[in-house]
Amino acid sequence: MGTTILVEPFPEGHRSQAVANVAAVASRTSEVLILTSRGGTADPAFQEYLGDLGYRVLEVFDAALPPIRDIAREVAALCRTEHVDAVVVMDADQSLKRWWFEAPRAFGLRRRPRVIFMLTRYPAKLKLTDMVGWKLRLPKATLAIVAMATGSLHRVAGFAGRDDMSPGWVVKRTRDPAICSAHSRDRAHLREELGLPPARKIIGIFGVISERKNAKLVWEAMQESQVDADLVLAGGLTPGVEEWVKLVGPSPHGRIIVRNGYLPNADLDRLVASSDIAALIMTNNGPSGIMGKALAADVPVVTAGSEVRAREVRATGGGEVADFDRMSIGAAIMRAVERDPGAPRRNTVPPATPEEFARSLLGERRAVAPT
Repeated sequence: MGTTILVEPFPEGHRSQAVANVAAVASRTSEVLILTSRGGTADPAFQEYLGDLGYRVLEVFDAALPPIRDIAREVAALCRTEHVDAVVVMDADQSLKRWWFEAPRAFGLRRRPRVIFMLTRYPAKLKLTDMVGWKLRLPKATLAIVAMATGSLHRVAGFAGRDDMSPGWVVKRTRDPAICSAHSRDRAHLREELGLPPARKIIGIFGVISERKNAKLVWEAMQESQVDADLVLAGGLTPGVEEWVKLVGPSPHGRIIVRNGYLPNADLDRLVASSDIAALIMTNNGPSGIMGKALAADVPVVTAGSEVRAREVRATGGGEVADFDRMSIGAAIMRAVERDPGAPRRNTVPPATPEEFARSLLGERRAVAPT
């Protein structure tokens, strides 16, 4: 049996979950070896998702974002001592820039493994007028073609929206999984466990909460719409967000509830499922793992700032779309609050599963190495 190497120097948060999903499929046909940075196995997310699964792990990189040359050299060194069938670089947007140059120099092997890149910031579906998106997409597609021409890269995949069923051309599309271990049907019980107000509407912002998640704008939208609801901020708050929370005065319509710090996945799932609305107000135009949790838990999403998330919401019936201003966001929150929770959700696409994600990334020939 050969080896599949999964390269993830920075295993925090959802990255370790993605590695675990791919490792589960790859391990059916090969041994799995994970390459990470020194100290990476001590990361709480690594411990949670990968710590007990028994995969071989090597801490070989000196930094969470190592030079591309170092990645190529470490992989090449292993290929000289082991039977490596495939190499998967899990967050390859930076590696793609110079892989076409560094990999052929480092490898120099007669038998090369099959190399697969996962791009996390590749715009899969764009309007013709989206010049910013095209400026991101075209150079990456070109670099992928150049690397493939050198024989150092064989497959490239990128996150696609959960509504996107097209296969992709140069960059294959793999739908971000929608996974949640808790469900909104158990909301009352979950709130009791979590110490959340049982009879209040709760709007949640989850994960690493920096200024880019626009908690201040969501709070202002809630006050604008005069919705009687509390705002839950659950996850690691950056200092700027912490300072803003301290300055927020009392409101007749609700309060801010903070759960600051790293949240194990099970706790994050329970918090999402206990909410009435998950707010995703940010300009990152890629799929959202939190949105996947909300969809799986049947919690309505209010989104602004992303065409990808807007298309997902329309295709899944999973929430409301707003413009990026407080009046529109407030109106979307009110529409979500007034939804009939018992009404069936209109969903035009099949669920996006971890199995589908991993198989799409690895491809059908994942166990076959080119000669």
